[in-house]
Amino acid sequence: MQITAFQTPRPEFLMKDLYTFDATTEQALQTYQTVRETYNAFFSEFKIPFLTAKASSGEIGGNLSHEYHFLSKKGDDNLVCCSSCDYVANEEVAESRITRVHRHPKSADEEGFTPQGMESSSWKQWNPESQADDKENQWLGISQDRSTLVYASLPQEVEIRAVAGKRYRKAEINPYAMKRVFPELDLGVEDPLAVFNAERILGTTKDKNRKEARVLRVVDMRYYLQQPPPVCPNPPPTLIEGVEFLVQDWCAEADKVVDLVRIDTGDLCPNCDDGSLKVESAVELGHTFHLGTRYSAPLEATIDADLSQKDRQREVSNIPGQSVTVQMGCHGIGVSRLIAAVADSLADSKGLNWPRVMAPFETIIIPTKGSESETANVYDLLTTNKGQRSQEPIDAILDDRKRDFGWKIKDADMIGYPIIVILGRDWKREGKCEVQCRRLNIKVLVSADDLKAFVAGLLQHL
Repeated sequence: MQITAFQTPRPEFLMKDLYTFDATTEQALQTYQTVRETYNAFFSEFKIPFLTAKASSGEIGGNLSHEYHFLSKKGDDNLVCCSSCDYVANEEVAESRITRVHRHPKSADEEGFTPQGMESSSWKQWNPESQADDKENQWLGISQDRSTLVYASLPQEVEIRAVAGKRYRKAEINPYAMKRVFPELDLGVEDPLAVFNAERILGTTKDKNRKEARVLRVVDMRYYLQQPPPVCPNPPPTLIEGVEFLVQDWCAEADKVVDLVRIDTGDLCPNCDDGSLKVESAVELGHTFHLGTRYSAPLEATIDADLSQKDRQREVSNIPGQSVTVQMGCHGIGVSRLIAAVADSLADSKGLNWPRVMAPFETIIIPTKGSESETANVYDLLTTNKGQRSQEPIDAILDDRKRDFGWKIKDADMIGYPIIVILGRDWKREGKCEVQCRRLNIKVLVSADDLKAFVAGLLQHL
């Protein structure tokens, strides 16, 4: 249970945790794949569409993780899915196919270019909104310590796939990409430039130990598809009178080129030629992480393993001799969240609608007035193997409460039994039960001889 101390209470959150330990990276990755297959099989049991998405490992760490989601408009995660292939990723790590832009920010040799595309003499009056290049989209952020102003350049538009052919949409900044570039970024500041200016003024009079002010310029990778690519500019003069600061560029090195544009529905799939991406709201139910030695190495968690020389050379070891540092994985399913997500996914105006594996009972038997004495026989027919050895017993409940029929039906719908068997007028006249299944939209009459097989067949889809 993930509940903190009483000083900082949180809502109760039940979690099923699994930790794995292996001697080699290869074994750990095999274990990780086994856990993934097991999780996929587990979520398949609910007969509810789910998605497995490539995910960010976040603060837990590691470089390999996957999330398991139900699609839901109430979900707090966004998944990016391809219409043609099996590409699925959380928007934190999702990618799209990059297309060229027609122009890039001006080069350093063009009229004293500064990061904002202005002449050096105009730097103090720089206004990103009014001075933006007609093909350049500018975005500002600030660091948590207020010493760094982050300035990002991205295209005004990006290409999307449409029925009528090539089209374009407005480009928006991807906050997750900016956090990867600059982890100290504070995304909660409404006017970063005003805060940066105010902090610099305060810094000149009150705090001599304040960090040196700087501007970090980040350029979207689409600009670097151009030939020639943009040149890192020379440092401009001061932004505020009497305050000097440094301009640093996130330049076009191979490991620093970054896609700054937030992915949206219609973007081109990075994994296939024909697909377009769609952004779906989803609720996360499980997560698997391959941690490697992130925690075991600092803790000197080692084992004595009989490894080949080749395997031993690939593993991390903190202790000389035969010991190797264990390879870890951690995996979890949010049990309480899963119950809520299933209930929300299948509920309708009448009530809950549990899948077979989660329902309190698979079937409820409800008699009408005058057929109460025969309901026990129907119950025995479903729950025993009398004369039907090939069929497993069905987990059924008989509603023999002293209530009227209408109340019982409404109660059964509200509770969400997968199947309702009613002994009504047709039972008295023809010996047929009415079988209802809201999830499959079925309401049919079935004879007593065929009842168990029919109900069992429906349950296979629930």
